[in-house]
Amino acid sequence: MTAEGGAPPFEMTGGRVRRDGREVLSGVDLRVAAGDLLAVMGPNGAGKSTLVKAMLGLVPLSGGGTAIYGAAPSRFRDWKRIGYVPQRLPMGGGVPSTVREVVASGRVARQSRWRPASAADRAAVDRALEAVGLTDLARESAHLLSGGQQQRVLIARALAGEPDAFVMDEPTAGVDAANQAALAATLRELAAAGRTVVLVAHELGPLEPLITRTVVLEHGRIVREQARADAAAPLAPLTALGRTA
Repeated sequence: MTAEGGAPPFEMTGGRVRRDGREVLSGVDLRVAAGDLLAVMGPNGAGKSTLVKAMLGLVPLSGGGTAIYGAAPSRFRDWKRIGYVPQRLPMGGGVPSTVREVVASGRVARQSRWRPASAADRAAVDRALEAVGLTDLARESAHLLSGGQQQRVLIARALAGEPDAFVMDEPTAGVDAANQAALAATLRELAAAGRTVVLVAHELGPLEPLITRTVVLEHGRIVREQARADAAAPLAPLTALGRTA
């Protein structure tokens, strides 16, 4: 692995994952550089979600190694640098959370347990809600929203934490064209700010012009990798971020 001083956001060497006696990942080597907008693609069952979860230490490796900014996931402590967007909103028990409460939970890694939310925390949540066009729904129950709106809640939660790197597991799955356009606008802003994004996708649609590199998985192996020819060209930020409904 790369030394921590100049370490990339994510690096996997010879990564293997076994489940139920089957090898889901088979010797994956992947390095994600700072500023990459990397798309992980492939058919169902190829191991895409397993790959990104293994990168984060959410799925244990049966072989090889993985690092986040040079540290093994079990030793990594600077979680405020990472924003994770799962496939769906977790269904928890108890009182349903509002959209704002879910988004505000993205600030936890930046807060001390001994102090309440600060003005900076509240401002970050406001910016995240505005970025994905959910300000007007902030008081609504998150679990009563449509699938596309819930996906935007999860993206806003990650944005609220102001991380350096984002991992998004199929953020466009089951999302209509308008919400895909809103996500594309958000990713454009992240790219313009130099953030790193790894996303799992079946199809890229409006996200395609933003992607700097694509890897394709089949049967747990990377079978193809392609970088965009103009990937070094900076993207200009949009002025109306995520205003598409």
